[in-house]
This record gives sequence, C-alpha cells and structure tokens, in this order.
Amino acid sequence: MEDIITYSLKAGKETDYYQAIGIFTNEVIQKLNSEAGHIVSDFKTFIVKNQVEHPRSKVEYSLELLVLGILWRVYLAKALTLNEVPKFLMTSLTAFREKSKLFRGIVNYFKGFLGELWLLKESKADNVKFDTSNFKKLLEWLAATGEFKQEVNRLQSWYSYLGMKSAAASSATIGFAVNLAKWFEKRSNREIGYFTERVNDFLINDYNQYKYQEDNIFCGRSRVEYHMNMVGAEILNRAFREDFISTEEKRVLLPVCLRFQSEANCQATSSQNGRQCTGCTTQCKVNDLSQMGEKHGFQVQIIAHQSTAFQKDKIEPNKVGIVGIACVLNLLAGGWQAKDLGLVPQCVLLDYCGCKSHWHDSGLVTDINYVQLKNILQIAE
Repeated sequence: MEDIITYSLKAGKETDYYQAIGIFTNEVIQKLNSEAGHIVSDFKTFIVKNQVEHPRSKVEYSLELLVLGILWRVYLAKALTLNEVPKFLMTSLTAFREKSKLFRGIVNYFKGFLGELWLLKESKADNVKFDTSNFKKLLEWLAATGEFKQEVNRLQSWYSYLGMKSAAASSATIGFAVNLAKWFEKRSNREIGYFTERVNDFLINDYNQYKYQEDNIFCGRSRVEYHMNMVGAEILNRAFREDFISTEEKRVLLPVCLRFQSEANCQATSSQNGRQCTGCTTQCKVNDLSQMGEKHGFQVQIIAHQSTAFQKDKIEPNKVGIVGIACVLNLLAGGWQAKDLGLVPQCVLLDYCGCKSHWHDSGLVTDINYVQLKNILQIAE
C-alpha cells in the first residue's frame, strides 16, 4: 500500500471507490431533489429572468447550494475576522499573482505569510446571523485567499439572488444550506469516510509545517471538503456526460505526479496545450496512457498545474471533451473552469495525492483507476 497522506481510493479495502461514490451520490441527489427542489427552481427562474448565464441543470444548482452550506460552516468564522485593509491587500496580492509570472515566487511568500496572519484567525461570536451581510463577508474572504475563484464565481449568483429576497427568505435559504451541509458531513463520513480517514490525522500532526506557506489554506482543507469534491465531481460527470460523448475531440490531462521520471529526467516535449510524452521509459504511466491514446484516438497532455490546464484561445464551445486527472481538492474548481471555457469535462481521481509541490518532500508517483478512465472514454477492452 502506498503512503496515505490525506486520502486514498484504495483505503476501502473490499469496497470499490467508484461504486461507493455512485451509491452515495444517488442518495445526495435524492435529498437535494426532495428538499431543495423549490429553492433551486426559484433560483433557476432568477437566472433565466435576469439573463445571468446560460441556464444549467437543476442538479448543478443544487450542488452549488450544498457548496454554499459547506463553505459557510467551514470558513465563516474566519471570514468574520477579516478587516477592510487586510482584505484589500490580500485580494490585490492574489490578483497580482495571477498576472505576474516573474514575481510569483515573491508574491507567494507574502501570500503565505500574510495569509497566516490575516486569513486564518477565527471569530468566537455565537449565534451568527444567516444574512446576506455575512454571505458577502464569506465571499470576500474566499476571494482574498485566491484558492476559491470558481466557487466565488458560482456563489456570486446566489448572493445576487438572495439580495432580491426579503431578509426572512434569504435567512431561511442560507439556514437550509447550512443544515443540508450538516447532514452531508455526517452521512459522507459514514458512507465514504473510509477513503479520507487520514485527513484529520494529517491536519493534527503534519499541517503545522505549512504555516506561512503559500499553500497553507489549500492543504488545510477539512475532511468534509474532500467529500464535497468527491460527490461534486460525480455530479458534474453525470451532468456533462452526454455532451462529452458527443464531442469531436477528446483530451486526457495528466498531472506531473503520474510520471515515473523526475522533472529533470522527463523527456516530454512542450506544446501549446501542455507537455507530450516521448516514451522515454516503459515504467511510466504517462507512457502507458499516451500509447492508449494513440490506439483509441485521444490526446494525452501533461499539465504542470491546474491554472495552466486550459487555453482560452481557439476553443469552439462543446467541441473538445477533456478528462481531467486530479487529486480530490482540485475536482470541482477544475470542472467549473473547464465548462466556463467551452470545454466539456469529465474527471478521474488520482488514487492518492503525493505531488512534490504540496504533499511530499520528494514526491510520490501516483496512480489512477484505468477501468474508470476506459469507462469514461468508452473503451471496451
């Protein structure tokens, strides 16, 4: 068994992860449909009436409501402590980081140091109101971290929607989302928690080494956020499935942690959309998948980071389908980002995390479930 840092899809022993997540996602969707249907229908009417975006499916909007409740429970206490000056400086620093590659190292240093000072303190206030004022504070905190860009994009529409409701109605909706999140945390721990049993141990015993680091918030995610991404990825896979099958071109995007070789020894060549394997060793999983791609007609690209995974130019909407291979905490954001750019996403989870950038000093070679990938790509053999 590989070193388990936070999660492992192989930790269920006799239980197959994809079978377990499918069963639990069915339960979550049933819960959302039966209890959140009226809220989601009203929200979708708001989207259409105000031409906020091209309408999405109700299950996607239900997922966003669940995300709201979970992030509220996990981060609102921190959001309430963020004052105006730190908020402005952290938001500006995050924006500068996205635009400047030259100074990214320096910006990351300040982002980690100041983030520890300003973003991770928690309010001790009791009986916090479920109102749009606190919702705004949550969105501002999420934006200031630089780690929740896609979540903020999706929840901004909910903030606008609730801003048009009465105080009582908006409070009831936020309260419902929070109670839904409480239910989800309890049920997810029971139904899929054996895949994430190491998360709490990691946060207690290992997380302190991330203090003042740029990725301190990313690596400090709570266990329920792992479960949120797992279920969210399954929901998005289902929501986009038919469109993905009908796309003319398929690409599989691989993280560098799947490589057998180190960065210095990898012989992959650069291209516009990522790096491509040259087959330098038969021991490499990227080589295996590249050969599979040649045989079955899909491209394989190595992506250094999610932020470089998608190109905005020359993408014809719904023409290109991508299968993103990623660790759990990148799943939802990656799917939303790809969809916003006109790509049709599916995802396969890394069996465990181990990249040198975040999780392991020397880096672990990760793995995926080949059967799941073939099922997504409709490869029969």
